[in-house]
Amino acid sequence: MLKNYPPSFCKAVLTLLIALTLYSSCTKGYDPGNLLDEKASLLTGKSEPVNWTLSTIRVNNAVDTSAKGTVKVYRADGTFTDKLGYTGYWTLQSRDSLIESTRSGVNPDAPYFTNRFHIDHLERGRLQLTYSDGDKTIRLNYESNR
Repeated sequence: MLKNYPPSFCKAVLTLLIALTLYSSCTKGYDPGNLLDEKASLLTGKSEPVNWTLSTIRVNNAVDTSAKGTVKVYRADGTFTDKLGYTGYWTLQSRDSLIESTRSGVNPDAPYFTNRFHIDHLERGRLQLTYSDGDKTIRLNYESNR
């Protein structure tokens, strides 16, 4: 024979089950700082710099090969250089946002300009950045040997 429970007891058990489900489904180890550190490590290579070689540039849907083969090196100290003579500083604003302050290395008195890139992909050996310039969407694809 089943025993009848009062409605308040059933509500209490249901509330407890929902609370336990929510508690157990939440991730406890998420730390956005660690994610940014991991992204920075992939970008820079930490102890040994990664050479990012430009493989393709897409302007809207057209391929531009004018700068193909250009190498860019991001360093762990927040600086970068490239083979075209540009130098500057970089920072990860979020997990998918890279900001560069750039100037020509040939003219140390040149003013810095800022590029804001969206990181589409960043993994070992592959980097894809996108930015907009007016009505153009520019996608830069880099590859590395690591």
